Amino acid sequence: MNKYIAVILALALLVSLAACGGKETRTTEPAETAGQSETAAPVNTDDMSAESVSATDGKKILTVYFSSANTANVDAVSSATPDFNGVASTELLATYIHEVVGGDIVKITPVKDYPEDYNCTADVAKAERDADERPAYLPLDFDPEDYDVIFVGYPMWWYTLPMVMYTFFDDYDLSGKTIIPFNTHEGSGDGGTYDEIAAFEPDATVLDGLAVSGSRVENARGDVADWLSGLGF
Repeated sequence: MNKYIAVILALALLVSLAACGGKETRTTEPAETAGQSETAAPVNTDDMSAESVSATDGKKILTVYFSSANTANVDAVSSATPDFNGVASTELLATYIHEVVGGDIVKITPVKDYPEDYNCTADVAKAERDADERPAYLPLDFDPEDYDVIFVGYPMWWYTLPMVMYTFFDDYDLSGKTIIPFNTHEGSGDGGTYDEIAAFEPDATVLDGLAVSGSRVENARGDVADWLSGLGF
């Protein structure tokens, strides 16, 4: 009898151990699977990129500017603005903008150079303005009409745009584009030229521009960054 009891107890013990082993397996495997599933869940990169998309993402951007071809003269009203390591202030301002917004950049180069002497440049600029001339410029490497957003830069000459900029706006139909002007000056601000540009291109959107004193362009990188940030760049 004792022999039968011992056998029965031994069988009961084996059944108990098997049951515990099965229970441990069931609780461990689902937990590991859940952990792996959570860790390996695909990241929705579309949602992430949507949060960081700029208002200009996917748009072609061009920075086009005019700066005296061979002088540092910037404002033919007051005094010549110094250059910075050989770069005239309008060109330097254009490079600051281009560094932030990217895209392409191109300079408007007149066919006929302006004089190196400041007073002579001022005289020529005034004569062009008084005669409502349209000075010719060399062909651009990029066609502004192929772009969505166009930054347009220039110095103030005799309280207005240099006449070569009138030629530029005559040459291109920027309807449907976003135009963002910027300019250097020595006291005249934008001189109402942003409104002129809006009149030149009535079917374009002209955003708030940036006017920087030519003598302080070298220190205007922060102003440029703040201005562009306010525009969504």
